[in-house]
Amino acid sequence: MIKAVIFDIDGVLIDSFEANLLYFQDLMPRAGYNAPTRKEYIPLFSKSLLDVIKILTRSQSEEEVKRIWDLGASREIPYNVGLVTMPKRSDVTIKKLSEKYLLGIVTSRIRGYAFEVPKLADLRDYFKVSVTYEDTAKHKPDPEPLLLAAEKLGVKPDEIVYVGDAASDVKAAKAAGMKMVAFPKELEGADAFTDSFEKLPELISAL
Repeated sequence: MIKAVIFDIDGVLIDSFEANLLYFQDLMPRAGYNAPTRKEYIPLFSKSLLDVIKILTRSQSEEEVKRIWDLGASREIPYNVGLVTMPKRSDVTIKKLSEKYLLGIVTSRIRGYAFEVPKLADLRDYFKVSVTYEDTAKHKPDPEPLLLAAEKLGVKPDEIVYVGDAASDVKAAKAAGMKMVAFPKELEGADAFTDSFEKLPELISAL
């Protein structure tokens, strides 16, 4: 029996691709590197700030990577939340799900920016726990963040559904012993898929 639903943020609760792309296109030149093209950034979208920096710089220097991470984490480079959108009627869906399940968040975002999008911040109280990048030593596709969320919720992993948009989300959910719903695109290994956020309650209740 499903008792809790955990969501990824980027790509699920919010469509932040354009905002994230623009952010890195501003950050990397400021740090002395080439801006990523749209094509180069597509496979990086689901990765953490730190991992994107490591890939784009190809630097082996922890000090150099940290310098750019600090610049990025400081938001000295503005992040255009105006480019971020949310799924249609996501607020209604979240409220509906919260009436039946405990809700949580597991994201690769750093803690200070998990809820920086105003419309998502308005829904913050519906999520009982949020696990961000700083909360664990290991990150998706490792199951550690999801297992921490389960522990905080007080729910067994096999009683949880994780909603994600990347292959790393599938791997993390399966390793944690959770069900996995892919949104908004199909992913190999997911237990279910939908491209309509509004259909999540019906889909989850059938798992």
